[in-house]
Amino acid sequence: MGRTIPSFRIALEQEIASWKDYRKSLRKGSKAILEDLFNAARNYCSASSNAVRPVRFQGMFMGIAVQHERRLENIAREIERIRLEMKAGN
Repeated sequence: MGRTIPSFRIALEQEIASWKDYRKSLRKGSKAILEDLFNAARNYCSASSNAVRPVRFQGMFMGIAVQHERRLENIAREIERIRLEMKAGN
């Protein structure tokens, strides 16, 4: 029989596990940030699976990038809200 391709979720966890030496070399605060990045990739696992990319890191990276863009947009909206409140108070 031929080889089967693991699900993207399994492949993603294998990719994350391959970064264990990198993770070990980080300081405590940076380890938490790296785990947040990995969690962002996990959050977009279904979309990455549907993208059918040959390099699993590509899907992982796109999930992280989308999560960052979402956070930046939220920060920009909050800054604008505060700016409008300050302007209205003058």
